[in-house]
Formats: sequence, structure tokens, C-alpha cells
Amino acid sequence: MDLVTQLGLVGWGGIATIIVLLGAAMALQNAMRRRKVDDEPAALDIVSAGSAKHAPGLASIEAAAKEAASFSRSKPKPSRGEARAYVEGGEPPNPFEVHKRNIESAKQAFSAARNSALITIIHHDYDEYVDHDTAVSVIDTLRNIQPNAPVDIVLHTPGGISSATQQILHALKAHQGQITAFVPYRAKSAGTMIALACDKIVMGPNAVLGPIDPQYGWMPAQYLSELTSAKSADRVDDEMIILSKMAKQAMAEARQFACEYVHDAHKHNGTCTFTDELIIGGRNHDYPILPGEAKNEFYLNISTEMPEEPYLICQPPPKVDPMLIVSMFRDTGLESTEAERAARNFRARRRADVDLFR
Repeated sequence: MDLVTQLGLVGWGGIATIIVLLGAAMALQNAMRRRKVDDEPAALDIVSAGSAKHAPGLASIEAAAKEAASFSRSKPKPSRGEARAYVEGGEPPNPFEVHKRNIESAKQAFSAARNSALITIIHHDYDEYVDHDTAVSVIDTLRNIQPNAPVDIVLHTPGGISSATQQILHALKAHQGQITAFVPYRAKSAGTMIALACDKIVMGPNAVLGPIDPQYGWMPAQYLSELTSAKSADRVDDEMIILSKMAKQAMAEARQFACEYVHDAHKHNGTCTFTDELIIGGRNHDYPILPGEAKNEFYLNISTEMPEEPYLICQPPPKVDPMLIVSMFRDTGLESTEAERAARNFRARRRADVDLFR
């Protein structure tokens, strides 16, 4: 047998050996994966986790998120749908879907415990605020319940558009049943006005309300209204003169309808002079009004006996790596929908909008 033929046989033999080794490695890897899936329990659903501090059947959102991410081997196998899906399909539960279900569970438990209609006005991101969609949601909820039904509003918002806020205030004033506002963390600006329209305000011990002074974009209307008196007309351009006059009008309108929609339970000796303090009192728009100041200085009908469920309802969605979010959107067919929603929200933030309470 010549040298070339011998080299060829050795080459084919080596290739065959490599193929056999690769096949054995793949078989071993698959066996290890199957064993890992059998050994790993899935995350516990928040509704089943519960704690002594939380309402029965509810756990903290943070604990549930950690459970969903860890798949700890130290816990027994759960019998929940997420565990079955993970074992059968090999995919962990979507943290956003888990969060959504947990929030809905907290809402249902809170509404059932208080036998009330529940409205939530919750904003986490910088491009979320009280807008006309918020007004439509509140109005529709109120018109689809009994006129005297008790209503609970969970507020977590930085503020919003004045015209949308006024629609909400008008709808709340027309409702005949008792309305209670729950502020676990913050209800600033327009959120403060919505709280003041309710019979009672329940605040977390560290929750804050805020001034309701009008804003033109990033400029306080009060300062803008004083521009023409602080500078001579020849030193102010035409646009700023117009804005200054509009700001004066906005201040007058804010003082008028802020008092109009404040519930009688928050008026001291039948008056609502505190609204002037919140509008032209000289406080920065970001000034935090804690429960003690709200109760003792502004005489608001404030309670700090906050149940646990509003805290759960206001928990933000999980924060993950942006590339992972894009990957999840592509996998679930949500990429275009989410992108369109983000673009729509961005376009809605017009700098020229007059926002009396934001």
C-alpha cells in the first residue's frame, strides 16, 4: 500500500473518531440538562408566597421577582403552572407577566376586602403622567358603577395635564359615594388635587403630596407672570410678554377651580385658603408635603393607617437589561407594539402644553 493511501486511511479514521466523540459529548450534555430541569423548581407565584406582614395570599413584589430569577434548588418543587411550563417547555416564567399577575391579584384582594370600586392612577416612568387617557379611564369607571358605591383611588403620580385633571375632579365631585385616596409613596401636583377631591386621604408615613402651582413647561407660572413687572417691556421679547400674560391668567384660574373641587372634609372653618398657600405660597414645585404638615398646617383629613395592598399595587415592573427586553419583545411579537407606544408617549409630551398642576 503506497504512502498516499495509508495517509488517506489514517485521515478518515481520525474523522470518524472525532464524530464519535462529538456525539458522546452531545448525549452527555443533553442528559445533564434533563437532570438540571428535573432538579430545579420554578419560581413561586406571589399569590402563594404570602407573609405575616402582607394580606393573606400576597407576597412582596421584590421577593417574587427574586424567586423568578433565582430558581433556587433549596426549595421544594412547586405545583404552579409556571413550574409545569418550565419543566415541560424549558422556559422560565416571563417576569413582566408575573409582575402583572401579582398587581392584579393585589388589586382584586384590596377591592374585595374593602367592598369598593378601585381606581388606580399609577405612573413610574418619566413619560407617564395624568393625561386624557387617564381621565377617560376614571370617568368610565365611575359611570359604570352605582352612583353611591364606595370608591378607592390608589395614587402614585408626579402630576399631569390640567384639563385632564379637571375632568377627573369634576367626575369625582359628581359621585355620591364616599371616595378615599390612598397615597403609599407620592401624589404630587395634579395627584395632590385628585387626593384633595376625595372625602379622605390615607398616606403612608413617608408619603408626600406637593404644591399645585401652575407650570409652563419647566417654568413656574408665578415667576413667569412677574416677568413684565421685573423688566421693562423693551427688554422682553414678544413671545415672553404673551407667555407672561397667559401665566397670570393660569394663576387666577388655578386659584378658582382648586378651591371649587376641594372636598369639604379638607376645608378649615369652611374655607380653602390653604389652596392659595399651595399655589402662591413660595414653595418650590418639588417641595414634599409629609403627612404631619398636611394634617397640622393645612388641616387636611389625613390618616396614616395605610394597608399593605396599596404598596404592592404601586410596585414598579422589573428592571432588566435593555438587550434582554428587546430579545423578549422579538420572541413574543411585542416589539413593534411597545415601540409604537413609546413613540406615541414621547410625542405626547409637548413642551408648549400648559400644565397647571404638574
